[in-house]
Amino acid sequence: MSALRAELSTATPAPAAPARRAGSLEGASDRTLLLILCLLAVLPYLNILFNAFVYDDNTQVLNNPYIQNFRHLREIFSTTVWSYIGVQGVSNYYRPMMTFGYLLCYQIFGPLAYGFHLASVLLDAAVVCSLFVVTKEIFRNRPLAFVAAGLFALHPIHSESIAWIAAVTDLELTLFYLLTFLCFLRVAQPGGGRSDRAQLAMAGSFVLALVSKEQALTLPVLATVYEHFYRDDRAETTLTQKFWRYAFLWMLGAAYLLFRVRFFGALAPVLQISDLTWYQTILSAVALVGQYCAKLLWPVHLCAFYVFQRSTTILDPRFLAGLGAMIVSAVLFAVLWQRARVVSFAFLWFLVTLGPVLNPRWMAANVFTERYLYLPSVGFCWLAAWGWVKLWERTAQQPPIKRQALVAALSLVAVLYTIRIVKRNPDWHDDVRLYTATLASSPSSYHIRNNLGTVYWKQGNIDAAEQEWRKALELSPRNVIFINNLGMVFSYRKQYDDATAYFLRAMRYKPNYTDPHLNLGNVYEELGQHADAELQFRAAVALSPLRVDARNKLGRLYLDSGRLPEAEEQFRRSVASEPNWTAYAGLGDIYVQWNDGARAEQSYRRALELQPYESRVHFSLGAFYAAGARRAEAIREYQAGLETDPANSEAHATLEKLKLGVHQTPNP
Repeated sequence: MSALRAELSTATPAPAAPARRAGSLEGASDRTLLLILCLLAVLPYLNILFNAFVYDDNTQVLNNPYIQNFRHLREIFSTTVWSYIGVQGVSNYYRPMMTFGYLLCYQIFGPLAYGFHLASVLLDAAVVCSLFVVTKEIFRNRPLAFVAAGLFALHPIHSESIAWIAAVTDLELTLFYLLTFLCFLRVAQPGGGRSDRAQLAMAGSFVLALVSKEQALTLPVLATVYEHFYRDDRAETTLTQKFWRYAFLWMLGAAYLLFRVRFFGALAPVLQISDLTWYQTILSAVALVGQYCAKLLWPVHLCAFYVFQRSTTILDPRFLAGLGAMIVSAVLFAVLWQRARVVSFAFLWFLVTLGPVLNPRWMAANVFTERYLYLPSVGFCWLAAWGWVKLWERTAQQPPIKRQALVAALSLVAVLYTIRIVKRNPDWHDDVRLYTATLASSPSSYHIRNNLGTVYWKQGNIDAAEQEWRKALELSPRNVIFINNLGMVFSYRKQYDDATAYFLRAMRYKPNYTDPHLNLGNVYEELGQHADAELQFRAAVALSPLRVDARNKLGRLYLDSGRLPEAEEQFRRSVASEPNWTAYAGLGDIYVQWNDGARAEQSYRRALELQPYESRVHFSLGAFYAAGARRAEAIREYQAGLETDPANSEAHATLEKLKLGVHQTPNP
């Protein structure tokens, strides 16, 4: 805070608009202030570098074929964010910048979470620095810009956006949104002119904002309002001159909307909460405003998943709280419009950028969530920083203790905010910790219960998984994910009639959901009903062409049935989506039957490169070497396989015969 004190000690009360620079500025340079802001942005989040992939990260990063290589660039920029999972991946979200960023991180760091977390921390630091520059440009006040950017860097409401890899869209959007607005501010030239260079940069940055997140469409609105009601030269410029300063933003926005309609059918083709009436939507939107304001002012009880409670009457306390917040904001806006007009722009920034997430009909299950405040909170930080700086200026001629108290208060807020961030970051360390912490705050979060059940399932704790999935289904009885998961429990226990009933129920509620088709195919295969199994596997492949597990199941069924060309096609398409050992092993088995030794060995070797400890592949390759009288290599492969499967008696017997020099074709 010493740099800030030196900065502010020279500030004198502004006789006119508070947006003007408060006296001569000495002390720390912009470079020094930016360095301090970078430290404020980075240091509280260093402990997230030890966190793993959690929640949606597992699907969007670890299981995303689009980021394995650069072959899917076209799909990244021409499809919605979940398109890689197939038909069921149709959504309202078009975020190619997120997936492209994942692609770059994956190519640099591989499937290691720390690299993705590092990218989020650096993006946040870039946002904080950009906010400082934009704020200084708008308010002409360095102390205000520094306090606003510092408050933004340390506000705990942002911890979700930074600590959760899948929330990187908010970081990307805010960075390009601020850069676009900065370029828009610098478009203006004396005499109503325009800078072509700034306009070109504005257009490029706006395109990047649009492909980051849909909220970017609010930018032309803010630019238009600012140009007509806040720009310093608004009284000297004509309507035509004003128009051409922001016209390209509207043109690009219109082109973006046409693109969305052309490729996706609409801006928001999926109605998430179909039974929510428009009357309830309006009431709920007002209630959400109150909730967001409360979280900004009191960021204490933070949670990764808030269960949405719709407002159905004007007597709903949530609606009344939201209405009260909007009335207070309107009164403050009117007062500031008269006394400090530029500061009133903070209210517009907050409400306009928050607007797109206030319609529950469009949103996902977590209608209200902290990360949606990342961009809107810029307006809050402007307002809070302006209020603090005004108090500082008014104490210029008063006893020093008052200014010391102001610095102490600001420092205390910074320390408390930092502690809150550092303590919360480990909540995102792993799935179990995240889900248990969330359920402790929000026990009715059924999606989180389902996710916790999935973790238990992967750990082999079937009873605990079933318990969580049953609780989730009680909270949301028609949720096809929970129904399908319970079907997997019955399938695991070989209670096939019950499993089939659950899978068919899930299909009835959502026919284009891939998982129940795949799981029902597994049941039919276990029962020896291969024709029925094939139908379900083919349905799964049709719904999710890039899912390697669906391709592999269908390929293995064809292989076991002797339909080798069809099996080869499925395995080849599987490795084209994502190189995986299962498909390569299947290809090796096919080429062995075709007596194509070179390709068989190559396929097995590729499978072992991807999964060196898979005993079945070692045994298959060992059998291939033994059949070709390559005894030493066969022995080596059987020994390698037995390291991870030491109880395989047949492999042990084959290995002993190979050591004794008995020539036969092993069949482990």
